[in-house]
Amino acid sequence: MYSIKAITLLTGLPAETLRAWERRYACVAPLRSDNNRRHYSQLDLEKLTLLSQLTSSGHTISKIANLNGDALRDLQQQVQVSAKDSQHPLLKQIIDAVMDYRIDRCELLLKRALVASEPLEYARDILLPALKKVGELWHEEKLSIAQEHMFTCCVNRIVFSMVNNLHNASANSPAILFATPSDEPHECGILLSCLLAASQQYRCYFLGANLPGKDIVEAAQHLQPDIIVIGLVKTPPEPTTLEQLRIIATAQQTATSAIWIGGSGATYCHPQLLPTLPRCELITDITHFHNKAQQWMLLDRSGNQTSS
Repeated sequence: MYSIKAITLLTGLPAETLRAWERRYACVAPLRSDNNRRHYSQLDLEKLTLLSQLTSSGHTISKIANLNGDALRDLQQQVQVSAKDSQHPLLKQIIDAVMDYRIDRCELLLKRALVASEPLEYARDILLPALKKVGELWHEEKLSIAQEHMFTCCVNRIVFSMVNNLHNASANSPAILFATPSDEPHECGILLSCLLAASQQYRCYFLGANLPGKDIVEAAQHLQPDIIVIGLVKTPPEPTTLEQLRIIATAQQTATSAIWIGGSGATYCHPQLLPTLPRCELITDITHFHNKAQQWMLLDRSGNQTSS
């Protein structure tokens, strides 16, 4: 449970605004202690975070206060899609460079965008759209597999360099382990999440893609991460992938690590899959990961971390 002080810290909402929203719109209903202090749940925190972000982007609180979490996340995704329609000015130049086999120019453009962007903006508005577009062009046979591999290697090289430069976390900082299970070869999602975690001063353990569940479990037992991030991109995921995911979740049932699962494959399986997996939470997109990691870090530093 979270105090009103923790909620204001994590959402950026002033206490006066929070009280007004509760009184006027009943957007959340916190529990009350014997001395009448408010106590908010994890669901309250997530809803208030979404309400704060959506009102900041222009939505009126009276029209969205009573929407549930799923509806608010859908609305947030619509806002993000709308923002993506006005694509970054360098994106077309990056794609043109890939199509011309100008990987040197492609790397230069990516580095130029990096200098001018915050990590979340860089991952969400530049790297993800570029990777998606290159994948689409490859499926349409407008790019060769060699071009696709060259671009992916270029992105990986830049992101790993950024992670190394940003990785100044102390030994007491919370840790995140990143991996994908067997038969899930796509690692771009967990790599970009690793970048955002490093920018927030997490200790990051990047294991990569296509790992047996028992190996991820063994690594977690040795490294003791606070969070295990699993990427699932194939839609639907392979049966082997889901079986390895169950191995990981079952092993963590008696451990302390939270498990965050993201990617189009995870979204495809939700909500049928996650309720059967202990300690697992769905991460809907890169912004959701960034915000959730930020909340976790703030709570860790303030000593208010909860298991909810």
